[in-house]
Amino acid sequence: MSQSSEVFTVLGELELTKEVPEEARRQLAAHCAFAELQPRQRIRLAPNAPERLFLLDGHVVRLVNGSGERLQGFRGLSDPIELFEGCTAADDVSVITETPCVLLRISNAALDEVLQSGMEVADMELDSTEGEFLAELYPLITNKKLELPARPEVALKIQELTNDPDAGIQELTEVIQSDGTIAGALLHATNSPLFRGTKEIQSVRDAVLRLGFRNTRMLTTNLALRQAFKARHATTREAMKSVWGEGVLRSAYAYVLAETLGVLNRDRALLAGLVAGIGAVPIIQFIERRDPDPRPELIQSLVSKLSSITGVLVINYWGLGEDLVRVAESFDDWSYRADAVDYASIALVAQWAALQSEGRECPDAAGVPAFALLGLTPPQAGEPIAELASSGDALEALKSMFET
Repeated sequence: MSQSSEVFTVLGELELTKEVPEEARRQLAAHCAFAELQPRQRIRLAPNAPERLFLLDGHVVRLVNGSGERLQGFRGLSDPIELFEGCTAADDVSVITETPCVLLRISNAALDEVLQSGMEVADMELDSTEGEFLAELYPLITNKKLELPARPEVALKIQELTNDPDAGIQELTEVIQSDGTIAGALLHATNSPLFRGTKEIQSVRDAVLRLGFRNTRMLTTNLALRQAFKARHATTREAMKSVWGEGVLRSAYAYVLAETLGVLNRDRALLAGLVAGIGAVPIIQFIERRDPDPRPELIQSLVSKLSSITGVLVINYWGLGEDLVRVAESFDDWSYRADAVDYASIALVAQWAALQSEGRECPDAAGVPAFALLGLTPPQAGEPIAELASSGDALEALKSMFET
């Protein structure tokens, strides 16, 4: 096999380029090359580096501002690793090889050209202002340089505890106490009218005991994720509040659907409902940085057109798993059809139920494959989902809990 053919094969495996059309990948392959390095060689991140480097095989140590991280590549068994991902010229970055290594060198200019040519935005109807925003935003998305919200570490740790049969109140208390903001918000919620008892709660452990393990998990996951939905100015704050409110309602329906139908994990379904629209967050924050007082119509337009793309970036960045990547990817894609029951289907039906409950426009349920997949009877226009008729109290309790 020629080197060009080998490069083409690797580009088909690389997350950055595997969705690029085949002919474009063949053209890009001509601007790439393999590099073989011996042990104890050093590579430094140069300002305005003309290429991106990916570790295919071998062991290296990456040093970033004095902190070391060991990276290992196994040709054909592991995904290529971008050596300087997330690093900037302001960082003191270098990579030292520990074993013989094989790298893939990709020209930045050629890569940008291929990614730009692969944009499928011709069907978008944009006014001049939207076009200007999109011209700046889309390259950041395709080159994975869009600033993403920080990982909600507490929420992720709580989700891990959800899957650990040996985890108990002590472990959950320790996780919550590691974040003062979350701990304070939990105490405030516990002493709210919804949960307040005869005695004021002053410790996280007592709050967990009053709420119970399940309520604490759900509430703290909500509180941790809510921190990602931040904006500074009135218009963008209102947009972010709306996105979060939709997520809360969707998550309540997702939880009840999983519980009522007895499918998948209800806590995971709740998380799926919360993060289904997470792609709106980096878009709104980008718009805010570029224009502190944008038109609400502009925000809504760009969010509706791009949030599924940015949502995939966020879910991957947070490391939430492929099942939730599909949730973000299929967000608002009513034609999504899975081979088996999955969280994306639950999130879509939950989105439909949320829209219907608020009297907002939603598609004909009979034309949404997720209903049939979940074994639900598609309701008539204007009617709620019959299988959830007895879940009103549970839905109201969940919404009240998340709105404390």
